[in-house]
Amino acid sequence: MTENKEVSENEITLYLEEFSRGDKNAFNKLFPFVYRELRQNAHNLRFQFFNMETLNTTAIVHETYLKIIRAGSATYKSRAHFCFVASKAMRQILVNASIKKRALRRGGSEKRVSFDDIHNSVHLSDQTAEELILVNDALEKLENENSRQARIVECRFFGGMSVEETASALDISPATVKRSWNLAKTWLYTHLNSF
Repeated sequence: MTENKEVSENEITLYLEEFSRGDKNAFNKLFPFVYRELRQNAHNLRFQFFNMETLNTTAIVHETYLKIIRAGSATYKSRAHFCFVASKAMRQILVNASIKKRALRRGGSEKRVSFDDIHNSVHLSDQTAEELILVNDALEKLENENSRQARIVECRFFGGMSVEETASALDISPATVKRSWNLAKTWLYTHLNSF
């Protein structure tokens, strides 16, 4: 991050509102302030959950940025809501990289890529790719059974969001987040260990 200037929640919300109205320049102003947090979330995913030495943290953050920009303007209610959207984007990026890894390992065709593509791509080990696919499959099943719990998992697991940030993003109470997070972890543990 090139700027160290602190911004208030009000300024972040203002940038998000401007971006929601279609001002992509507002997102470019906002991104340096959320970059560190997104980078920390990606780093935590790498090491706390999957021990992904080969995964490029910077690539995950940059892919998240591109995914949000390409999606165009959306209505962001707050910084927490933006972090929730970024969490969903990180999940999709990691799962897509895992699926591509699996396809290549099973004889999928390789395409030529430039050095920049290789440098900026998300690299996953075979084991990590399989684990991410299993987590995603279980999370999709949870979404069908309890969408709130699935959104909480996205916030907490993929986004590294606190209980309070998750509550704010999903417009529910912190107590509901805690209770649902515990239930979701138990549900996921049971389903992941049944594979």
